[in-house]
Parts: sequence; C-alpha cells; structure tokens
Amino acid sequence: MGLYRQIQPLWLPARLGTLHRLLGQLSLILAILLAVPTLFAALAGDTTLAWRLLLAGLAPALALGLLAQRRRETPPLRTNEALMVAALAFILAAGLLTYPFMASGLSLVDAWFEAVSAVTTTGLSTVMRPEGKSDAFLFARAWGQWFGGLGMVVLSLALAFGRVADMRRLAATTWEEEDPARGLRAHARGVLAVYVLLTLAGVGLAWACGLAPFQALIHVLAAVSTGGFGAFGDSLASLGRPAQFALLLFAALGALPLHLYLRTWYQGGAEFWRDPELRALLAAILITAGLLWWLTALSPADALLQGLSAQTTTGFSTLDLAGLEPAGKLVLILSMALGGGVGSTAGGIKLLRLLILVRLLQLALWRAQLPPHAVAAPILGGRTLETAQIEHALLLILLYVLLILASWLPFLAAGYPPLDALFEVVSATATVGLSSGITGPDLAPGLKLVLGLDMLAGRMEILALLVLLYPGSWHKAR
Repeated sequence: MGLYRQIQPLWLPARLGTLHRLLGQLSLILAILLAVPTLFAALAGDTTLAWRLLLAGLAPALALGLLAQRRRETPPLRTNEALMVAALAFILAAGLLTYPFMASGLSLVDAWFEAVSAVTTTGLSTVMRPEGKSDAFLFARAWGQWFGGLGMVVLSLALAFGRVADMRRLAATTWEEEDPARGLRAHARGVLAVYVLLTLAGVGLAWACGLAPFQALIHVLAAVSTGGFGAFGDSLASLGRPAQFALLLFAALGALPLHLYLRTWYQGGAEFWRDPELRALLAAILITAGLLWWLTALSPADALLQGLSAQTTTGFSTLDLAGLEPAGKLVLILSMALGGGVGSTAGGIKLLRLLILVRLLQLALWRAQLPPHAVAAPILGGRTLETAQIEHALLLILLYVLLILASWLPFLAAGYPPLDALFEVVSATATVGLSSGITGPDLAPGLKLVLGLDMLAGRMEILALLVLLYPGSWHKAR
C-alpha cells in the first residue's frame, strides 16, 4: 500500500479523446486494408461476402476514422494509451471481419473465432474443409493474417504518427538520434518494404515449386505472417516436398526480427549472422526436429518440417498431429511456447526473452564463483542488458505461464486429455495454430471463447490486454 500511495499523485489515466483520435486514424488504415479482400470478393463473384465486407467491415472502419478526424491534434502518446490502442485495434479488426465471415455459413461464434485467428496470425480453425469454401473467403482469411502478422498496430501507428516513444526501440538506424519521429517513420516504411519483398519472393518460389498462382498467394500470405491458414483440410500434407519446404522457409524468414533485415542492409551481412536470435532460432529448429525424429516415428523430412512450423509458430502441418506420440506432442508444446524473434511476425514467449533468462541464470552461477566486490553485468549480443529489459522479459514469461495454466483448467474440467488440452491452449496462446484435434465446429462455445481470448492475449503479449482491462487505465486512482 505504501508504494500505491507514493505513485498515486503521478497517476495518468488514458485520455479518451486521444484514444478516439488514434484509433480512428488506425481505422482509416484498416479500411484501406479491408478494401483489398472486398475488391477480391467482388471480382471473384462472391457478392455476399463482398457486400458484407463493404457494409460491415470497410464502411464502419471508414466512418470511425472520419469521425475521429474532427478531433484536434493530440500530444504524444503515453505508454498506457499506446498499449490500449494496440489492444483495441486487434479487437476492432476481428470484430469487423466477424459478420462477413458468417457469409460462408459459419455461426456467430465460429465466425468470430475465425476472425480472431486471422488477425492474430494463429491459424486455429473451425473450418474442417477449406476446399468447400469460396476463394474469396480463403483470401480474406489469409489477408487478415498478412496484415495482422505485419504488426498492424505498430506499423500503422509508426507510419501515421511517428510519435510512439515505446516503439522507438525498434529503430536501429543512425538518423533516429537526430530526429526520432522521422527515424521511426523511415524504419516503419523499411519494415513494410521488407515484408512486401518477402511476400513477393515467397509467392514466386511457391509458384515455381508447383503451386497454382492462387494457392501460392494465400499460402505465402499465411507463411510470411506465420499464420498457417491454407486452402486444404490437411494443411500442407497433400503438397509436394518442394512446396512444403519453400513455404516453411519463408515462415522461418518471417519469424526473424524484421528490423534485422534493415540492420543487415545498413551495416553489412556480418550483422545478420551475429544476431543472437537468428542463432537461437536455428538451434531451436534443429533441436526440435532432432527430438521429434528421435522420439517419434516421423521421417527426417516430416520432423524438420514440423519443427520449422512449431518453432516459427506458423501452424502448417504435414501430418495428423492427433495421432502423434505423447513425447512428440510435449516437444512441440515447448517449441510453440518459445516461438520466434522479438519484432517478427511469430508468437510465443520469444527467443530473446529465453536468452535473457538463460543469461541471468548463467550470471547467477558466475557470481557464486566471484569475490563479493566483483561487478559482473548481464551482456547479450554485445550489449549490456538494462534492468527494465530484464524485468519486462521475466514479467512476460510469468504472464504467459499463468495464462496457459488458467486456460488449461476449463479444458481439463470438460474432460479432455491433459496433454491434448495443454497442446491446444499453448498453440492458441503462442498464436501457432497446430491442433491436437480438439479445435473444431463441435467444440463447446465457452471453450472457443477461451481459445479466442488466448489468441488475442498472446498476439498482444498479454500486457496490452491487461492494461486495457485495468480500471486504473480509465480513471484517476483514488
């Protein structure tokens, strides 16, 4: 209570006008993004989906955006406001896609689940036979994953405002020190360029590997965003090996921090190979694949492909995971929970935070061997870790563990096998999309809601959702 009284006079709740204006500006960008599947649906002849996207998706986003333009310019965002806008934007995007997705015969709950899975780049689905759905629906899902994987909120805010101090850490270019706002906008445009180039290159390679143009497009949209939605009920199982490896190669590229490509461009190729998250991702993929091959009956190719899919949190599969041995499921659970790189399209706890935890453990062991007056600072990737970085990493790891445990209990109460239930919850929370066979149209609506909330929380790294729900974010502490 003493600390609460100390910080009470400094309490700064979110300003509703600021949230309205910034969410409105973000809605304008969302309206532009929704225009793409709307036009595709119209050209593909799916008029029902096109009209629903136009009237229930694009039009409300445009209206909200134009209404917000009437507000005066706001001062720089506070941390709580940036997190709340991020959370609200993902919730808004999923909400705008829900009614249009019902045009494909989905119930309200299933359509919301599908929309959340799309914008959070998860890939869990209640649609068992995508082959029976229209091309426009499949494209809309994949497109939702593509702009969700881009980090719609972060990139849009950076492009539109260039004023979010918390995002400044993403920029590693020299001009940022001279002009932070200009540096942030330039960095955001650079990330967008990298993302688009990866997507175009992936479509070209998938096409060259035998996929039809449309199949290449939607699978690469899902691969680069580490989303996992596809055109077939068996995911990638019916595709040839070249196409499977091509898609998961670009999933791995998407699971690397996108700003790493910019640093490599400006500082040379050596910067790429020195990155600790790159080395950690490669090691984690190989370890996961090796354990799968050793502990299960998977072939080396399938073990490598599933290791790639789980570690990059993509969710593509080359086999039915429901029949996988328990040891294999446990390996995949650990791999999915760790995820990819910070600043990438991947989900999970993120490898950088695991590296920080390992470095702290290593430092604790070293300090036990040193004299009391010795100073040993935690260093990772040639940089000294700041206290705030360490606290943030440990807090997020704890939050992920608590969320997974809390979400696991309802599935256990419903009578699902413990390991399969844990697999499903971790897959949702880490925004992966691999399934042990639990997720489907027959899953109880309450459990679909649990998984949907897990997907939203996982995509927002939990903290943003907690800030949004915390009463102190909305009014002055008393």
